[in-house]
Amino acid sequence: MKERIQRLKRDYPKKTAWYWLLITLLLFPLLPEYLSLILLLISFVVFKVYWSKINKKALLGETGKIFLIYMCYMIISAFWSKTHLLSALIGLLWMGCFLIYVYVANTVNTKRKLKNAITLINLSAGIIGFIAILEVVTYNMSQHLDGFSFAFPNPLYYYVNDIIYDAIPVDIVNYKFEARASSTFDNPLILATYLVTVTPFCAFGSVYFSRSKNRKISRVCFLLALGGIICTSSRGAYIAVGLSLLAILLSTSNKHLFRRIFPFIVLLAIAIPVGLVLRYKNYPKGDFLASTSKRFDIWESCFDIFLKNPVVGLGAGSDNVHTLLRDTYGIDRTHAHNLFLELLVEGGVIGGIFVVIILIMIASLLLRLLKTKDKIFHRYSALYASSLVGFVTMSLFEHTLQSPKELIVFFMVLGFIEATYRIATNRQQITQEEILNYTEYESISDLQPRFVRTKSERKSRNIQPF
Repeated sequence: MKERIQRLKRDYPKKTAWYWLLITLLLFPLLPEYLSLILLLISFVVFKVYWSKINKKALLGETGKIFLIYMCYMIISAFWSKTHLLSALIGLLWMGCFLIYVYVANTVNTKRKLKNAITLINLSAGIIGFIAILEVVTYNMSQHLDGFSFAFPNPLYYYVNDIIYDAIPVDIVNYKFEARASSTFDNPLILATYLVTVTPFCAFGSVYFSRSKNRKISRVCFLLALGGIICTSSRGAYIAVGLSLLAILLSTSNKHLFRRIFPFIVLLAIAIPVGLVLRYKNYPKGDFLASTSKRFDIWESCFDIFLKNPVVGLGAGSDNVHTLLRDTYGIDRTHAHNLFLELLVEGGVIGGIFVVIILIMIASLLLRLLKTKDKIFHRYSALYASSLVGFVTMSLFEHTLQSPKELIVFFMVLGFIEATYRIATNRQQITQEEILNYTEYESISDLQPRFVRTKSERKSRNIQPF
């Protein structure tokens, strides 16, 4: 035991960037929006310092390069935007969250690291889903059970946010949601976007992870994440998670996978109607259908705004859109409630071209991953495709890139796609310390490196003796 501790202490500096990535993947969804971004920035600094010491450069993939150009265009849009400072800050916010893509793509460089990182994502999703379930259950108990008055804060950080947002010079509305879960996010729709995006990771881990601990953690978290989605009472999320699971089933054509996931599909089929009934019961009469009708009005108005500003749009940020919707069209909504329409209104045709190119490049990368020889990467391609199907479906009903945590989780998925493709094609960067000192981690509970000691092992891996 002492020897293991000494080895861990000795090798800790060489793995600091990897440890910080695991911490970031676990904690960023659990923290408030403002702290999540700070955690990411600190982690990235650790990563850059370490890579500078070993004379390595963080590489951008093709998708990352296009995204970088697009974000520069967003910052430039501040010149013609009516909210100059806010538009520039939105572009910088995207760049800050984009760092998770760079971090993941360059740090996750082995199959076991890939598995361990995904397990941490699943664990975080499970915790968030559990909090969401507690919020909705305690609220309904307080409403319908005599003598029970306790309800979890919803959002969880509502009272903390109230203090923080009052101290910030920018106007940020801090809503309180009771009947629909928000968990650690600011509203139910942001929570739904996150869970819809990461739930396929839980499904993947609960079926394909070979280590019992990783698989068991993923299964429990899969159940809790689905429960969290139900508790958001978001109809868009229900459609999105259904299509996402359908996509992963169709893309693999695996009877074993279908048999493992089928009980969860039955659970969804039972729980989704219950979620809709609860929303209908807990909200004012007519609100359930009125919100749908209002979306059509918003989309029609935003398309009209685009036609009046077709080339470069209004500029980055939803504040310009909000002002026009409120003052010109009499609709007091903060954005287009559709990601692609929102980006088209903000960036015009030029921004729209960037979005189309990015989508094509992501699809191309997934197809190339699907064509690799190792069949395990075909499964990862199906995982990422289903995650993006859920995200895109949710994006049809919501502006899914409006908050730091939404941006981080989206860029995180792109980072995993890039990292997996590099591993599949042997293009990843392996540091000298990794080659000399350890192969790959076995599980999240086994952070002790496996040392390459025998001559045959060194020869098979082309490793020089110590």
